[in-house]
Amino acid sequence: MAVLENIYHQSMIYNPESPDSKYGFVPNTKSKKIKAFPQIFFSDGEPWKEANQYAFSRFYDSNRDIKTVSREINHLAKYADWLEQEKLHWLHFPKKKRERCLFRFRGFLIECREQHLLAPSTVSQIMSSTVKFYRWASSQGLADSRNQLWDEEFKLIKFFDKQGFSRTMGVLSTELVIPNRKRSGDTLEDGLLPLTQQQVKTLMLHLKTHSNYELYLMHKVALLTGCRYETVTTLTIGVLNNAYQDPNSNHLMRVSVGPSTPVKTKFDVRGEILFPASLIQELADYFSSAQAILRRAKAPEEYQSNIFLTSQGNPYLRSSFSTLIGRLKVELIELGHTEFGRFKFHQLRATFGTMLMKSALNSGAISASNAIEYVKDAMLHNNASTTWKYVKFIEKEPLEEAFLDLLWGMFTGTAQQTDELVDSLTGRYDG
Repeated sequence: MAVLENIYHQSMIYNPESPDSKYGFVPNTKSKKIKAFPQIFFSDGEPWKEANQYAFSRFYDSNRDIKTVSREINHLAKYADWLEQEKLHWLHFPKKKRERCLFRFRGFLIECREQHLLAPSTVSQIMSSTVKFYRWASSQGLADSRNQLWDEEFKLIKFFDKQGFSRTMGVLSTELVIPNRKRSGDTLEDGLLPLTQQQVKTLMLHLKTHSNYELYLMHKVALLTGCRYETVTTLTIGVLNNAYQDPNSNHLMRVSVGPSTPVKTKFDVRGEILFPASLIQELADYFSSAQAILRRAKAPEEYQSNIFLTSQGNPYLRSSFSTLIGRLKVELIELGHTEFGRFKFHQLRATFGTMLMKSALNSGAISASNAIEYVKDAMLHNNASTTWKYVKFIEKEPLEEAFLDLLWGMFTGTAQQTDELVDSLTGRYDG
């Protein structure tokens, strides 16, 4: 299968007279080094030269940030993998549209959406990124002109500017676009739903005996703190050691994350995450374990404080973490748990948020408005509108009260503490 590799990249300038030059080139000191620049390789080891060139064009010519480039190239990597499986060249465009590679790929994505293997938003984004690549390839003379690849039509779209005035803008739309058809009903962040009691039980039981203990711990952190992927994977022993007690609970600690700390957050939001004190101790114990020490022995100096590292001593990048989650889903499905076909790590955050909002609203100690502000701060939401989704969801959707109460008890430490989350879940609900 085609793979996405992240390479160390330093731009070069041609200066053959420099004593430091190699093959006539020297590093461009005005350009920053990129530690994880995305590149696509096929299963035979050959690079997809055109797509990789496109990645550099997006970064340098279009001035896109590395996160945007990585996301778009990750989408193209999925397309490359499909091309290999179908044994098709990326320039396979016969006269019949239904036989063209792009149209067949579009059908494949729609089928994945209908079978709940990919989220509607993901399907739309993958198709959009793929079409963007072909537009660029056509402009560079690497592919046929666009009117030979697909049909386009000019559409007028209406929108409101920042001042509130209605505006109209013309855009070119292709017949390949896949509308983002969101699932009906109330959903939470990113269109996701919280996990059910049974799903959490199945997931954590499987992870408890998993060969990768770090994966279990990362899921446990997300479930009990609501941390996103980028926050969980960049936690350091330093920020945990600097945690201080929450003034409202003896069992909760506040951990600073975001700018000025090594822990990443979405949109670089700075804030404090609520951590159960017992979870911080569990992470500290793991950091001192032989397994963690062995991983750090392979890691560069800058990652020596990371709680979580791969078996090769590298930080968890989005691509490597997505691969782990993908394998986990395959394992669960093979065991008969087909409900995990659309599982997302982010659903653990949605589960935590639901528990936190319900408990805050049911608390007689604070008002409803203060409860919303409390959850907004705890989950580092940029906008209160995101937090309000939890209120609306709780009002309309049936909740597993006992399950959410158990999570609240473990989060605050008011429930009887056990060595493992799974023990509490199974002990309370079995029989």
